[in-house]
Amino acid sequence: MRRRPTFFSLPALIMFVILSTGLGMNLWRSGGLAFSPGDLSAKNQPGIELKGFTSHAEFEWECSYCHQPLKSVQANLCLTCHVEVSSQITSGNGIHSTFERVSPCAQCHSDHRGRNFDPLLDAMDNFDHSTTTFDLTHHQVDYDASLIDCQACHTVESGYEVSIRACASCHAAEDMAFMVKHIQDFGDQCLECHDGKDKMAGFDHSTTVFPILGKHESLECAECHRGANFASTPIDCVDCHTEPQIHAGLFDLDCSLCHTARAWKPASLDSQLFDHSGQTNFSLVRHAKDFAGQAITCKGCHTEDFGQFDLEICISCHNEKDSDYMPAHIEEFGNACLGCHDGVDRMSEFNHDKIFLLDGRHAEIDCESCHLDNVFGGTPNVCVECHAEPEIHAGVFGTQCQSCHTSTAWSPAQLQVHNFPIAHGEQGDQACAVCHPNVYFEYTCYVCHDHQPGPIQEKHFQEGISFQDLPNCAQCHPDGK
Repeated sequence: MRRRPTFFSLPALIMFVILSTGLGMNLWRSGGLAFSPGDLSAKNQPGIELKGFTSHAEFEWECSYCHQPLKSVQANLCLTCHVEVSSQITSGNGIHSTFERVSPCAQCHSDHRGRNFDPLLDAMDNFDHSTTTFDLTHHQVDYDASLIDCQACHTVESGYEVSIRACASCHAAEDMAFMVKHIQDFGDQCLECHDGKDKMAGFDHSTTVFPILGKHESLECAECHRGANFASTPIDCVDCHTEPQIHAGLFDLDCSLCHTARAWKPASLDSQLFDHSGQTNFSLVRHAKDFAGQAITCKGCHTEDFGQFDLEICISCHNEKDSDYMPAHIEEFGNACLGCHDGVDRMSEFNHDKIFLLDGRHAEIDCESCHLDNVFGGTPNVCVECHAEPEIHAGVFGTQCQSCHTSTAWSPAQLQVHNFPIAHGEQGDQACAVCHPNVYFEYTCYVCHDHQPGPIQEKHFQEGISFQDLPNCAQCHPDGK
C-alpha cells in the first residue's frame, strides 16, 4: 500500500493553520515591525515635537507613517511631519531648497541603525556645503590647524542655524582689534558680505559701477559705506564732497568733467589739464579771498569767457583797497599788471639784490632809468651794456669792470696798491700799457729790458730757474731790483 506524504496529513495541516494564524496575528499587532531592518533612532532635538512625537523611535510600531508601498512616495510621508522642510522646498528659501534632488529624503537621512544613531549628523557627514550660500574652502581647519566640525559654526538646538556669535568669537580670538573695528564699521551680520570663498577677499571694486582710483584708494571702506550700507552708497561727487565756494554755481555738478580722483588739481578744462599757476603764469595762492575776506570766484576776475582776463577788475579791486597808492603805481609802471605780477607774488617784498645788487650810485637811480618803458624782463646786468668802455684802457683790461671798480665810484679803482713799483726805472710812474701791453692780468718786462734769450737763460739756469719760470720776473725781482 502506497504511503501518502506527511505534509498533507491532518496534523500537518492543523499545525500550518495554527502557525499561519499566529504569524498573521503577530504581523497585525506589530504593524510590520517584524520586517524592520533595525531599531529606529531615539535622537531628538530638545523642545521640538512633530505630531506628538519627539523622535522616530516613538512611532516605531507604526511603519505606515513612513512606508506605504504602492500608495505614496516615502518623501511625501516625511514631509507630512517635517513641514518646515516642505516649506523650504515650496518657498525656495532655506537649505533644502538648494538641492537638485531633494525628494529621496532617505538618501541623506537614513535610519533603522539603532537607538543612538543620529540621522542628522549622518546627513552632515555627506553634506555638500557648496550647495549653500557659504563655501567651506577657507573653513576646513581652524587657526590652530585643527579640523572644524559642524557644531563649531552651527547650533544643534536651532536646527543647525549658523551662529554669528561663534563666527565673530572665532575670528576675534585671532585678531581682536580688527574684529572690534570691523563690527563697528559693518555690523555683525557676517553672511551679508562673506560667502567663505571669500567674495570680499581680493574684492575687485573696479567690477562695480564705482572703480576705486587715486585718493579713494587710501580710504577705509566704512568712510563711504556708512552703517554697513553697500547697496545704495552714493556715487556722485557732490554726495560726499561739498562744492567748493570758489566755483559754486559756475560749473556743472559733475566734477569728473574737470577733475579726477587722483588729485583735485590740476583740473582739466575742455579736456586739457588745467593748472592756473602753470597755464596762466598767475598763481591764485594770494587771490583765494578778496580784501573783505570773501572767496574770489572765477567770475570775480574773468568775464563770461574764462579765456579772457579783465584788467579793469584787477585795478578796480586794488584801487578800492588803496586809492592813494594805485594811481601813482599805474602812472609809474602802467596798467599791464601781469607784466610784473604773478600772484605769488614775485613783486611782493621784492628783493632786487637777488637779481642785481643796487648799491652805491645804482641805489640813487630811478627804476625807469634802467627799465625803459616799464620793461623789466631782459634788463641788462653787465656793465658794458650800460657804460661804454673808457678809452684809457679800451681793449686792454677786458670788460669785467667789477674786477677793479665798484658801484660806489669809478675811481679810485681797486688796484690802488700795486705790488710792483709803478715808478720803476728813471722815468717816473709808468703807464699800465708799458708792462701790460695786451691784457691787465699778463705782464712783460721785455718792453724796457733788452731780451737776449741765450745769455739770460744760461745765467738763470745756473741759479736753478727753469725755462717755464723764466718769464715770471717779478717772482724773483718783486721790487724791480
